[in-house]
Amino acid sequence: MKRFSIFFLVIAALISQVSPAPAGANGQLDQILANMQKNAQGIKTIYAKMTQEKRDPVVGGKEIYRGEIFLKHAGPGNDKVRINYTSPSRQSVSVIGDEIVLYQPNINQAIITSRKAQAAKNQEFSFVGTPYNSVPELKNRYNIVLKGQEQVGGASTAVLELTPKGASAAQKLTMWVDQSTWFPVKYQVVEKNGNVSSFSLSEIRKNTAMGDGLFKIKFADGTKFIRQ
Repeated sequence: MKRFSIFFLVIAALISQVSPAPAGANGQLDQILANMQKNAQGIKTIYAKMTQEKRDPVVGGKEIYRGEIFLKHAGPGNDKVRINYTSPSRQSVSVIGDEIVLYQPNINQAIITSRKAQAAKNQEFSFVGTPYNSVPELKNRYNIVLKGQEQVGGASTAVLELTPKGASAAQKLTMWVDQSTWFPVKYQVVEKNGNVSSFSLSEIRKNTAMGDGLFKIKFADGTKFIRQ
């Protein structure tokens, strides 16, 4: 179930981009947040290819996952997310409203949980349970600092660093925001145990048609369902 926390980082970041929340006007950081907010108001759907990397400095080496992500914003409580992993193995994650499903066809198993249940277990991601308050929640839970600018691929990005104000498994979170689209294209989380997880989004497309059926996982016969 720890991997659900990793999924949250992508899901929460994307959902926060379509959450109507006011931004302040105190300096360059708040101007960036205001630009992100303005961009978010016109987003109904998002598609992107995703690369996820996790490094463990104690064990050594890294895990790399690749796939694609779909998001559909359909009003409060009706966000839909689908992540299809293509390597190293095929897995699917579906989020429809409050329900989260992780389907692993290689072992014919599906784990079913909820955003609220997982947010309760992982306090640092509790804003996922109430996504339409996500921006205020971020400000309440994190000190946010503009660290500068960096090139990510072909994009000039603003680098935002978020440090938890209270108890958290995360030491810090970093977000790279494309300054031409005001959309985050990279995320990184450093945990207190030293583990580092990063996510890069590419080939981002907004407001393409997405039917609701896209977000429903089709299970093979004999699938074992586990509710947590």
